[in-house]
Amino acid sequence: MMTANLLTGSFILVSGIALLIFLFVKLIPKTKHDTDTATLLTVFVVIAVFLVGMGGWVSLMGLGHFSSAMGCWL
Repeated sequence: MMTANLLTGSFILVSGIALLIFLFVKLIPKTKHDTDTATLLTVFVVIAVFLVGMGGWVSLMGLGHFSSAMGCWL
């Protein structure tokens, strides 16, 4: 049975990875790279990277030994 943090973090992590794959495989190669599009794609990539980082962090906090060891920090 997965804990709530581990399940939530896994979903966030998978959504960030899926967004990165979609951006690099489908969206970026097929777009014209003017200034507005490049800025918007950069924002989407930054959001996807933050989703992967946040999902990894929440998943890691869902593990029992790490959350108890880091409990004093939060």
